[in-house]
Amino acid sequence: AMMQRQMQIMAVMFDVRPSKLGYSETVNAIKAGAAKRGWPVGEVQDMQAKMQQAGMKEAKRMTIVPTCPAGANDKVAKASGGKAPALPCRVTVFEGQDSKIYLVRMNTANMAKLVQDAATAKVIADIGAEEDALYKEIAQ
Repeated sequence: AMMQRQMQIMAVMFDVRPSKLGYSETVNAIKAGAAKRGWPVGEVQDMQAKMQQAGMKEAKRMTIVPTCPAGANDKVAKASGGKAPALPCRVTVFEGQDSKIYLVRMNTANMAKLVQDAATAKVIADIGAEEDALYKEIAQ
């Protein structure tokens, strides 16, 4: 029962979807889509290389792209009076065990539903809608 509950929580917190594109194309589409919207994009991390260096020879491709709508965390901090935690602002592209390409990210729109303060919930929901608009172009 505990494991099932944890899976339910994960399903609420995270959005995992197959990509419509190939691996490199997915990473590039996220960076280009973010740039087109004026979102900051941090240093892209090749996690496969890091995992292989750590001895995981069978590690599949995994790339983290740090990005979210411009000013997202400033808006959340302002709306919540500094009480809400920062959004993680990242999306991970990975090759699944089935060799398909997936995107996983925080499900910001869903998380907004759990926020009790109405002003903060609205800001987070709006950020989630911006994110959804980008990722629906890339993910199935």
